[in-house]
Amino acid sequence: MQLQLFGLNTAHIHLLLNHFPILGSIIITGLFIVALIFRNTFLQKVSLWFLAGIAVITAITFQTGSGAEQAVLSLNMPQVVSLSALQSHKQMADVGLVLMFFTGAISLGSAVFYRNKPALPRPLLVLMLVILLVNVGVFTYVSYLGGMIMHPEIRTFVATTLHYL
Repeated sequence: MQLQLFGLNTAHIHLLLNHFPILGSIIITGLFIVALIFRNTFLQKVSLWFLAGIAVITAITFQTGSGAEQAVLSLNMPQVVSLSALQSHKQMADVGLVLMFFTGAISLGSAVFYRNKPALPRPLLVLMLVILLVNVGVFTYVSYLGGMIMHPEIRTFVATTLHYL
């Protein structure tokens, strides 16, 4: 059974929400780096709160994935749909979900614990920067694999490019 919301099915909702983990990770990483460069504790804490929010959206996005998969498979268009990309996308999405859960838990816990403190400890800042950079890499790859599912023109371009390397 497909979830319906304002005329959108689960596949629509998944496509709408799946941009938040990658774009959110990129934007928050940029904001966090600026906050580190300028030693702006307020922006560091804001980054943590936004990251906790992105973690929640990531969980919702993940939950819509199986409905999107059903919608894609029901098309019965093997010349368009890449089942190997779908499998790879699902596997990396699992990794991304665990990573984002870990990230969200650390960021929310830190934001709450240090909300009344004048500064965040340096080890936490370094840890968050590393986690954010890993998030950007993982979710960029998840997005790349997701795009490969229904876009044969992308798969053809990648195959052609690799052939000439």
